[in-house]
Amino acid sequence: MTQKSETTNSNLGLILTVLWAVVLLFGFLYFRGDDLGKLNVLLRNLTDGKLFGASGFGESMAGVFAASLIVASWFGFGSLITNLIKKFFAKGESSETDSLFLETARSFAIGAGSWSLIWFFLGIFGAYNKISAIVAIVFGLILAVWQFATRPRKTEKSSEKFDIAGKIAFTLVLFLLILAFISAIAPPIAKDTLLYHFAVPKNFIAAGNNAVIEGNIASYLALGTEMHVVWAMLTGNLVNARVGEIAAGVTVFTFLPILLLAIYGWARELDLNKSWSMISALLFVSIPTVYHVASGGYIDLALTLFVTLAVHSIARWWRSLNNERLAFAAILLGAALSVKLTAAFTIIALAFIVLLRAREAQTEEKSQVSQIFAKGFSALFISGILASPWYLRDWATTGSPIFPFYMNLWKGTATGWDAERSLLFQVINTRYGGFPKGILDYLLSPFSISLKAQPELPEFFDGVLGIAFLFGIPLIIRAWRRSLLKTELKLGILVAGLLFLFWLFTSQQLRYLLPIFPVLAIAICFSASLLSLESKVSRQAFTAVLLIISAVGAGVTLAWFAQKSPLQVAFGGETRDEYLTANVDYYPYYQLINTELTADAKVWLINMRRDSYLIEKPYFSDYMFEDWTLKQISEESNSVAELRAKARKLGITHILARHDFLLDFNKSVIVDPQKRSDEENRKKLQMVRDFILDGNNTLKADKRFSLVKLP
Repeated sequence: MTQKSETTNSNLGLILTVLWAVVLLFGFLYFRGDDLGKLNVLLRNLTDGKLFGASGFGESMAGVFAASLIVASWFGFGSLITNLIKKFFAKGESSETDSLFLETARSFAIGAGSWSLIWFFLGIFGAYNKISAIVAIVFGLILAVWQFATRPRKTEKSSEKFDIAGKIAFTLVLFLLILAFISAIAPPIAKDTLLYHFAVPKNFIAAGNNAVIEGNIASYLALGTEMHVVWAMLTGNLVNARVGEIAAGVTVFTFLPILLLAIYGWARELDLNKSWSMISALLFVSIPTVYHVASGGYIDLALTLFVTLAVHSIARWWRSLNNERLAFAAILLGAALSVKLTAAFTIIALAFIVLLRAREAQTEEKSQVSQIFAKGFSALFISGILASPWYLRDWATTGSPIFPFYMNLWKGTATGWDAERSLLFQVINTRYGGFPKGILDYLLSPFSISLKAQPELPEFFDGVLGIAFLFGIPLIIRAWRRSLLKTELKLGILVAGLLFLFWLFTSQQLRYLLPIFPVLAIAICFSASLLSLESKVSRQAFTAVLLIISAVGAGVTLAWFAQKSPLQVAFGGETRDEYLTANVDYYPYYQLINTELTADAKVWLINMRRDSYLIEKPYFSDYMFEDWTLKQISEESNSVAELRAKARKLGITHILARHDFLLDFNKSVIVDPQKRSDEENRKKLQMVRDFILDGNNTLKADKRFSLVKLP
């Protein structure tokens, strides 16, 4: 009777799990009308126009080759550092082995972080040139060949093969990687990439160093990943600028396959079979925002790779207390902090893990407590030292190591930024995920980010996650309650939970949350694999549900890919200008500026996303608040003539503005009901209108943009 009852409960649980997945799928699809709902229409973009062109395809292959040299250099340097660490700590410590896949991913990651630091100092010494790029690649390749030739041959011992679910998962992973790879070859169109991920390296190369760029506040940020963009552009520029651009895009994309290698390797270490391990990788790569980040030149996957491997190192250290694990963690956390300041939250979370480990040692061997505490926090401190060059540079330049953030807490000064704008920037970041937020919004946030999230809409988290993780959380809880989860997975889940809380109460941009999903993907598959041991039906049901959920996420990714339609430009059938014209609505204005304005022209960009990557002429633009200067000088002016005179004092010869919002009385920043009457506001707005839309000096204009010459 008891066995029958257990079987009934098991079947009921399986039915409820499947129903839960169905409900989530319907909820997710309800909000996907703008991409998945239009997939059949969007796919037509892939067949439009000429597909292949010999010249363009040759440039693509040259760019891919240049990127592959850089990535090989990562492996060479990273393998050397990894082996030196292992030899240094070999005495007195028990030997530990990792999955071949994870070891390989860690070598790439440590190499990338180390080369980033080298390129920082090359910039300090004014050595951003082609010679440095060539020497670095030659040195890296020599190390790669040496390490490959001398490292012990290690292969996966298991003769196990993928089952049908594993083969489907592998096919989907490969398909999604190909989509992101092709998109990375295409010219960059992502907002932050045009603002600084590619724009700042382009300026650094022009200057030959990494001195801060006056007016571009992004140049004050930690730019660890952008160092590889500098390296890639310098290398590709040996052929031409387009090859350099391709090399940069592909180099940044490469963090994705390395990350998937780490996820798969960690899952294999936990004794998951090949199929479940591949599904773990699939759960992550099928997040549509992962495609957006990997294809658009964003840095968040580099951060995710470093954080994932650092958490793995700390989790393995928990069990063995091997110092080499702390050394790996220190390097990886330092690399993460060099990518983005938000990595500080990971350091805080891992500090909590160190405290827990020291507390546990009290019940084991009290003499170890002080050692655990000292060594654990020393590793975290060293990670800060490794990342410190970026923050010391800003401290010396502005007076604040965390500039341009939190200037109300730590004052700093730089042209084009102040405490007021810093505070407004913080306010803008808190508006991601909707504003105002109540307790219910925070409680329902897992549902909101899984079901309602939308790309390019801050109130909807500026991205798409999908439902795999919302579906998987109950599985993790069930496995945890049954004591099925291994300690290192529990630690990873704990870190993910802490990072989620930090994210929840700071800036709810979906891509900022990506570092928590690799370990959760592994935990979901680990839980599902153990919970499904009860019957073959359970295993088939779990794998089928996870594959279907991932396929739906892949469908959204395919829709985004088709919307961008990068296939033709990647294969050379479409030119760079044609692709940018189709995907960047203001690009024809940049073309006009680049080709027809004289060398002494200086363009004022107003509300143009501060896209300085695509412009080849001198420019002026406010950072983030792109109408800030216009608002100030319009406040001080009573006529168009005064406005023009003030603009001339800035050295401005031309003005390119997006005016649809700027000149809308109900939305314009020029309108200030608290200071002026309605009539006065209309006069002020008309003055700005005459300044922006000067009919006698207009070079090009439409309903959204205008390019005028200052008389």
